[in-house]
Amino acid sequence: MDKQIEKAFSFSKNHKELMERDSKVISGWRYEPSVFFERGEGVKLFDVDGNEYYDLSSGMMSLPLGHAHPELCETIKSMADRFHHQSSWYSNPWTVELAELIVSTLPGDLNIINFAVTGSEANEIAMRMALGYTGGFDICSVVRGLHGGSLAAEAVTSVGGGRKKGLGPLSIPAKSNCIIAPFYYRAPVKDQDEWDRISLQLTRELMEFTTSQEVAAIIMEPMMVPGGMIVPSKQWVQGIREIADEWEALLIFDEMQLAPSRTGKMWGFEHFGVQPDIVTFGKGISAGFANCGTVTSHEIVDKCKGNQGLPWAGTYNNDPLPAAVALKQLQIIIRDDVTEKAAKVGDFLEQKLVKLQNSHECIGDVRGKGLYRMLDIVVDRNSRTPNPELAERIRREAMKEGIAMIAVKNYMRICPPLIITENEIDDVVGRLDKAITRAVENQTQKMDYSSSSSLASVERIKKVAQPK
Repeated sequence: MDKQIEKAFSFSKNHKELMERDSKVISGWRYEPSVFFERGEGVKLFDVDGNEYYDLSSGMMSLPLGHAHPELCETIKSMADRFHHQSSWYSNPWTVELAELIVSTLPGDLNIINFAVTGSEANEIAMRMALGYTGGFDICSVVRGLHGGSLAAEAVTSVGGGRKKGLGPLSIPAKSNCIIAPFYYRAPVKDQDEWDRISLQLTRELMEFTTSQEVAAIIMEPMMVPGGMIVPSKQWVQGIREIADEWEALLIFDEMQLAPSRTGKMWGFEHFGVQPDIVTFGKGISAGFANCGTVTSHEIVDKCKGNQGLPWAGTYNNDPLPAAVALKQLQIIIRDDVTEKAAKVGDFLEQKLVKLQNSHECIGDVRGKGLYRMLDIVVDRNSRTPNPELAERIRREAMKEGIAMIAVKNYMRICPPLIITENEIDDVVGRLDKAITRAVENQTQKMDYSSSSSLASVERIKKVAQPK
């Protein structure tokens, strides 16, 4: 661990030993300092030394109801005593009820689910469905979109960083990262409608010239979070629907980070008035368990069955314990109208973050919807030059203030559990204010941020982004 970081934090001997043991036997991404948490409660995390932190990433965007929700804990306990795993050749009542409840929240003929374990699998299932249904070849994705880490999902991912380094020979050829994202904050023209027009025109041209012209699907996140919390306009999303129809391709919405309720709607795509052909889910709907899936129509499923390796099945999909917990969580979200609360409290969060932005030149933009927001950290507002080193410095200062959050490149995510209160948001933003102030005042020592995640900037980008 970096000596400067160790000085700034007070860790027990046991905590330091755990950090050392972890680095020796586990290969994984770790922030510095690699804090070890031992429990969670509501919107808070507690480390092995008893220090508490606001969890501003809801686990990994997977805990809408926070940590240790009493009804979910009771469900876990009851299922642990009763039934937690089975062969995926069979089913169980909880899986059926969960599927029925999920499809009841979706519009149109999105009414049958192929369950999976990871988001990557769910997106691969969607791609396989598109190939089987259309007979097409190319899967077109948005530049700045992220869809998972398996080879096929990685092939349609284009958020930069080191995650693709060395994978070229293994990447599937049937993909094209050719859809121009509606990134209004850094668009070459200021008028949003004009950038919608230009980006859709460029997308049409790129699909014409970079694909096999046997397009099976367009896959996109309704909001491109890892790519910079890009919130498109209705007009842009409707334009993508039109392009998919022109190519007789399916439209796949990747809702991993948005559903349920995170954006102030049950499903993120509901903001845009567009009906997809396939929707994938995970994270928030999973309640923190490995339980993801792909929703589509019976027409598509029936045509694909027995081809393209469909339906997909593995060792753990359909397992009863994660299904029961996800079912209970979705029932609570509907019963307690968590969606409406997320919209209301999300508006309050936006107001507080805009005030924070007005106090700090380094916050170039505040973007997002509901209780999923992002701070775009810049050198200055005029240039809008990304400042990933300062973002990492702010993240570490925030840890000292009792805030655990995700910072990748110059993007700082604010994604608390949906049960957070306005008073707690006041507290969080006040702590962030202090963290940003200290980070800005102390920029003399260089800080390495390139190894904190697979999305972190590579050395070349690091040099480009340095303040002049």
